[in-house]
Amino acid sequence: MLSRPRFFRQLVTSKRPYLLLAIVILLWGANYVVSRLLSGIEPVRISGILYAFLRYLLGAITMVFVMIYQGKGLSEIREETRPYKAILLLSAFFSSVFVIAVHLSAEFVSSGTTSIIVNLCPFLVFLYGVSYLRERFTFVKACGFILGLVGGLIFLWNSLALSPGLEFGIILALIGMIAWGAYSITLHYLDGANRYIVMTVKHVASTAMVLPTLLIVVLDGTSLILVLDAWSVAGLLFSGVLASGLAYVLYFSSIELLGAPKATSYLFLVPFVSVAGDFVLGEPPEVITLIAGVIALVGVALVKFAGANETRVVA
Repeated sequence: MLSRPRFFRQLVTSKRPYLLLAIVILLWGANYVVSRLLSGIEPVRISGILYAFLRYLLGAITMVFVMIYQGKGLSEIREETRPYKAILLLSAFFSSVFVIAVHLSAEFVSSGTTSIIVNLCPFLVFLYGVSYLRERFTFVKACGFILGLVGGLIFLWNSLALSPGLEFGIILALIGMIAWGAYSITLHYLDGANRYIVMTVKHVASTAMVLPTLLIVVLDGTSLILVLDAWSVAGLLFSGVLASGLAYVLYFSSIELLGAPKATSYLFLVPFVSVAGDFVLGEPPEVITLIAGVIALVGVALVKFAGANETRVVA
């Protein structure tokens, strides 16, 4: 019989990857809420485009410190990324489009709405995988795809019908979803590269790609909002250092323990955190919209878990 201390140590060890994933899900889900709080709810403290730039800038700085902590030098980073240069730049481009669209969307629509729309992107990845990567189209995946399609369409329809005048925000969220799906596809071609190095280079490159858009907005005469108070500083540090920096360290640790397919299959839970945030911010979704969103996310879960199980069996 195991002693009590040893039992608890083994229990914590076995549950560690899931605890790490739980923290990551909370951080990424709350990030949508923080973005909405700072950019979309009066008093607005920061413009969405500026929030996007500062978020990735702080995330890039955080990942650079992670590289220093791991003892990675510039020569090692260049050597590691040389075979992936083109796809890594493409990955950074899609990521920059995503962060711009999502945080501009936060100026118009609730955090839950944006989060649910963005997290429908696995269906784009799934279609790409079936069409170009020869992934199996199983019965469970088919059921998940149908549920996600029906739930997603109803969700979008109700969001547009119940939020007149906010179509632009929903369109931005859809652009973010497409960009994140494309970014996720590029990760397939980065398989085998050092995840920490890839994320650091991607953050740095994406930050540089967001900057021209920010400058265009400024030169166009659009006034940017930036109120430096305790709320905005804390929110930016949370979004940049925690959600865009350290969360990836935790996420990569969970991948090392569970494997990428299984770890990513739990990320469909992220929007539930964002929807909970809507209630905190006083923007609860309509019941029909919420039910449709849940149906869509169940479809995402079926597709993701089916893919994870299939990969594990093949391996």
